[in-house]
Amino acid sequence: MNERDKILEKVEQRIRGIPGIVDMVFLDNEFKEKIIALERKAEENGAVGGLMPFTNKGVWEALSRQVSFVIIVNKISIPEVASDHQIYLVDRKGQILGEYVSKERAMEFRKRDDVCFLSDDFVLYSNIEIVGEPYFLIPEIEFHGLDGIEGITRVTSGSISTLSDFFIRCTKGYLESKHWTHLVGFDIVADHQQ
Repeated sequence: MNERDKILEKVEQRIRGIPGIVDMVFLDNEFKEKIIALERKAEENGAVGGLMPFTNKGVWEALSRQVSFVIIVNKISIPEVASDHQIYLVDRKGQILGEYVSKERAMEFRKRDDVCFLSDDFVLYSNIEIVGEPYFLIPEIEFHGLDGIEGITRVTSGSISTLSDFFIRCTKGYLESKHWTHLVGFDIVADHQQ
């Protein structure tokens, strides 16, 4: 077994040992191309019922890594693995115009004069001069499930679209479940790639 295969085996053992994760699959080229096509279609469809463009930076970053895999999770949250993710409304200059906020943060924001609540969990900042057409940005999500594994670097993750989630759950036999899916990517350090 070469060094790369040993690393992938360690990754798989670690991931399968995390409570709440019921399955994982490394993306081969064909599977990866299907996810890329579905994610492009999701972005073309837009957010908010097609009214607003969005970019899923987390997914594109995870797919750009040398190794990408999908986890299938049966719990609502696995905080020991992935941090809470955000969704931002940004302008073409990269300024954050609004964002989803947790219940705790929402309480803090209610005291501020420079925010407007679009819903119970989404705020808009009123003191920003918008540059260009706004769009939703789904950023990368820190992924801690692989911390400490030698030979890997640039670990990241992203929340995939409902199109990709449906495809993955169909393909892996989890369509009738309430499980959810998450995409992870990493690079292998150059001297571990033999």
